[in-house]
This record gives sequence, C-alpha cells and structure tokens, in this order.
Amino acid sequence: MQAPAWIERLAQPLPDDGPRAEGQSSGIDGLAWQEGRSAYKKGAWGEARRFFEKIVRDHPESSLVPSSKAYLVELSLRDEAVMQNRSEAIQEYKKLLRDHPQSSNARRAEWRIADLYFEQGWFQEAQAFYEQAMAHSLHLPFDGDRALLGLGQTLMATGKWRDAEHAFANLRKQSESDSLLQGATVGLAHALFRQKRLVEAQPIYDLSYRRWPHLVKGDPVTLQRYAITEAHVHHDISARDLMLLFYNLYPRHGYAPNALLHVAETLRSTGQRPLAEFVYALIPSIYPQSQLDSTVKLRLATLLTQNRVSDNGNVLSPTIGAMIHNVTAPTDTSASYRALLKEIVIQESDTPTGSEALFYLGQEYEKRNELNEAIHTYKEVTFRTARGSEPWATKAAARLSALLVPWIQAAIASHDDWTVVSLYHRHGVMAEQRYARSPVLLEIAESHKRLGFTAEAVRLFQHVLKVQKDSALVEPALLGLGKLYLDQQDPEAARKVLGRYRFQFPLGQYDGEVLHLLISAMRQQRDLQSLLHLCRTWLVRHPVHRERPAMYVQLAKTLGELEKLGESALAYEEAFKAGAAQSVATLLPYADTLSRLNRHESAVAAYLSVLAKKPTARQAEWAHLQTAKHWTALKQYDRATIALAELDVADDGMINRVAASLKLSLQTARQSQKVKGL
Repeated sequence: MQAPAWIERLAQPLPDDGPRAEGQSSGIDGLAWQEGRSAYKKGAWGEARRFFEKIVRDHPESSLVPSSKAYLVELSLRDEAVMQNRSEAIQEYKKLLRDHPQSSNARRAEWRIADLYFEQGWFQEAQAFYEQAMAHSLHLPFDGDRALLGLGQTLMATGKWRDAEHAFANLRKQSESDSLLQGATVGLAHALFRQKRLVEAQPIYDLSYRRWPHLVKGDPVTLQRYAITEAHVHHDISARDLMLLFYNLYPRHGYAPNALLHVAETLRSTGQRPLAEFVYALIPSIYPQSQLDSTVKLRLATLLTQNRVSDNGNVLSPTIGAMIHNVTAPTDTSASYRALLKEIVIQESDTPTGSEALFYLGQEYEKRNELNEAIHTYKEVTFRTARGSEPWATKAAARLSALLVPWIQAAIASHDDWTVVSLYHRHGVMAEQRYARSPVLLEIAESHKRLGFTAEAVRLFQHVLKVQKDSALVEPALLGLGKLYLDQQDPEAARKVLGRYRFQFPLGQYDGEVLHLLISAMRQQRDLQSLLHLCRTWLVRHPVHRERPAMYVQLAKTLGELEKLGESALAYEEAFKAGAAQSVATLLPYADTLSRLNRHESAVAAYLSVLAKKPTARQAEWAHLQTAKHWTALKQYDRATIALAELDVADDGMINRVAASLKLSLQTARQSQKVKGL
C-alpha cells in the first residue's frame, strides 16, 4: 500500500543518486556490469535486469555483486505489477545488509528501506530505520544527513512538528549538500507554520523562495503558506503578488478563490477601488460554486455601498474603471443592501461571514439612528461563536460600548442601579472584556450588589482582579469582593481576599476598613486565637495609628470571649486612654467584664456610664439590674432598691424573674440587718 495522500510531506522527492558503483573487474562480470548500467540509464529495465542477474548468479564472488543486487532491487520497484507492494524490495535490501554489511550500498540500503516503509504508511518502522541509518553513518556525511532528512519528513507525517523542526534545523547546520538543504529549509518552514509560528516561518519561506524559486513555485502548498506568512507579517504588496502568482499557477487549486479574495482585500485597503471591484466580481464568475460566494458578494456590496450612497438612499453607479471591467453591482439601494445583509446572515448563520454581515447590518441601523435595533444586532454578533468570528464580535462589542457607556455613566451618576444593570447586560457575552480595564465595571458590580445579584457581582469583581494591574482598580475590587463573601457567610473566602489586600497594599487606601472586615471574618469562623494574634501583632507594629483605639476594643472583646477577663478589662481601659469612643456598645461589655471580675464599685460606675448614654430599653434594663446586683453586693441596700425601682417592669421575662429574686434578697438582707441592730 502507498502512504495516504493527505499526510504532510515534502513536495520534492528525497534525493537519491541510485545504487553505487563499488569494486572493479576486467572480466566477463565487468563487461556485464557496463552493459547493465548502460541499459538502466536508457530505461531498458528488462535488459538491465538480465545483465545484473548474470553477475549475481554466475559470478557470486565478484566485487560487483553488492552493486548489482542494489540495482536489481530498484529494478523490481520499476515493475508496475508490484508498484503497490514494496515488501519484497524491503526484504531484498535487508538481505543485502546481512550479506554485505560493509558495502557502501548497505549504508544506502538502510535509508532506502526507511523510504519504502514511509511510502507504505508504516511510519514507526520508517523512523526506526532512519535512526539506524544515522547511527551507522556517523563518518559518512551524506548518508547520515539523507537519513536525517527522511526522519524529518516522517516526523512531519506523524504530526510531531516540534521534533521535525529540530531535525530540519540540525540538518541545515551540518549539511553542505544543496539537494538536502532544499528539503531541510522548506521542511523547517512547514514545521514552524504548522506550529502557528508564522513570524518565524516567514523568513525561512522567503529564503527558500530567493534561493530556489522553482522549488517554491512548483509546490502549491509551499507557495500558499509563503503568501500567508507574508500577509501575516504585513508585507502586503509581496503577499498580494504571491497570491496572484498562486492563482495564475494553480487556478484549479482549492485555495485559488481565497488567493483572489486576498488580492481584492489588499486592493481595497490600498484605495484601488476599481481594481478591487473587478477582482471581487471575478471570483464568482470563475468559481460559481465556491464556498466564498457569500463572502465575496458581501464584500463587493459593502464596497459599493460605503461612501457611494446618494441622499435619497440610492447606490451611485460604479466608477468608470469598474464599468470598463463590466462589474455589476449586487445592490442598487440602501434597502436592497440591508436585504442582502439579512439574507447572508441567515444563510451563513454559523460562519464568520454571517457575523460580518450582521455587523454591517448593525452599522446600517446605526446610520439610520435606529439605536435599539443597532444595539440588538451588535449584541447578537457577540454571541456568534463560530471559529473566525472573534474579530467581528470584538468590533461589535466596541460599537456597543460607544453607544451604551455614556448612558451607563449617566445612570451611575443618578444612582439608577436598575438602568445600570439593564444597559450592561445589553452588551452581550463580551461585556466583561470591554469594561475589564475601566473603573466603570466596579460601579456596575456595586449596582449588582445593591440590587441583590450577589453571584454576578462576585463574578465581575473576580474578572477585574483577573485582568487588572492598576492598583486604583484592584484595591476597591478586593474590598468589594471581601464584603460580598462576608455577606454570603463565606468567611474563609473573605479571609483569603482580605489577606491578599493586606499583603499587596500594606498602606492601602482602605486598610482600616479591610482590617475590620478581616476581624469580622475571623469572628464568623470563631477563630479567636488567630484574631487575638492579629490584634496583638497589629498593635505592636502600629504604635501610632488612627485605628489603635478600635483595635484595643477588638482585643478586649476577644480576650473576654476567651475568658481572659483581667486582660480584657485592662485592654478596655487602654482603649479608653487611646481615645476610643465611650459608647454604649463599648461600655456595656466593659461593665459586664468588671461585673464578672466582681469589681463591684468599678462595675457600678461603668453601668451608670452606660445609663448616661441613653441606651436602648433592653440595655437600660440590663444596666439597672446589674447596678442593683452590685449595690447589693456592696450592702448598699437603699441604692439597690432605687435601681430596682427604676427598672420597673421589663419586657424580658427573665430579667423580671431575676429582679423579683433580687428584691426578695434585699428584703431578707434588710430584715437580717434590723435583727442585728436589735
């Protein structure tokens, strides 16, 4: 069997000068040798076979036998009857290797066996024999290099482009044979091209074209790829000329319509509109069944419509140059142009051409000031996922931004969250990419958060952090994300985000707020030991800071929760010395701590301070009860009675029961005091 036609391989046959002459003889075998070679060169295969067989059969000891056997193998491959099966030739070459291992034809036989395996599609066997030939030809430059060229082609056929690249690059460094350098240079360019490294492939193709122009022109694949790489590096004139050359040399090749389309595109981009119109119109006339039919029709219609529409919406006639070339306009009014675009959108719904037509349709709506239709159309383009549609989706997203951003900014300024969210989601799937580097996305995320779309807000903040490096945007994004995680009762995620903020921005704009959010996350997790460590470490590292009073309060609360009451009371006192606000929220837990320490007088003073700050009813009830309790402990029964009287009837049944019990205790204590007085 032959190798499949679809595999990647070098266009030119690998160089082979044929069997090698070795040994001399002046006898009958020498005469047969001369006659056999002469017949071989003339293509008289049967006559040549007869002479070489005579040498092998009648003169087995002749030094010409290895060469004769090699010729016989090659002659067997000339027979059309065995053209499809080279197994016999492979076996004969293997016998030659066994019988004459030191022969120069044996060295050639190794890479010829590999060639035959390759032609049958047995690539693994071919690779093994090429490598064997290289190992046995370390001191025979041509044989080793010829085997390396075959190995590179085999690696191409198996799709091992990186390995093929290394093989061809090494061959170019070490070989001096022009025939081998041709294959190595073109092969290296192909290997780079297939790895999508077009910038690196371009100079290799260019070198091949300048040094061996017949080689590049003789292979449509090489010429096509050379033209593509020239276009990729923006050598526009060279690429256009090569595409035109490709069309002229291979007009029936499948890539020929694409080559002409590229020529037309280049002419249009350089302002040569009449020639561009001519080439666009030429393509469907030569290739009526081409897959590019819709694309060409679209480009020609767009070219004729843009900048050549009269005030009444009619498309003006083609230029004189285009008329000479008999170019017919596919549309004659703006309305027919829009109808053509809609038709192509339907026909090419899953192709880049459909996305292109849809984008142009959006432009038409925009020109007519039909903004809602334009926005809807551009948004639909962003949802097109066909390979190759990405540029049109990007262009559509840019137009959506141009239309919607001013409205979004106005909605943000007026605090209209619903409008902000609604407009944002009219961008389609590329909205995040368009706004990722803009502070507007942070405002959009905040609007989602305020409206309760927490999951979407989290995703937007995460996207900002993924693509953004500007600290002015990263800081608020980290802060907003940390708050959202806390709102979702996910303290572990919040700690990670807030910890990143403190590491990345130790002196950040929101360091105080982040610190308190981190404390809240630790409290949610009940990780009091870590919180205690955080408070103490922070106070040591910040001897002067506006947050010191608040951190002392947090330290005091944490110590209290850890039952370290004495240290907690000292921390509260340090907080007040540092300037902490003596609010009810701070004074009440301080008073409770003193109460648990049985520091009655200090506790009474603290509770009285709470009552002086206008606490809530429940807080006031608790403060009165505790005051009465500590007055009782101090045997100040009158003051305790007054405190209970101020308590009156509480809303909390538990407090009422404790107050009633305390009243009984007071009555008992008073009676005991009277008895002692008697």
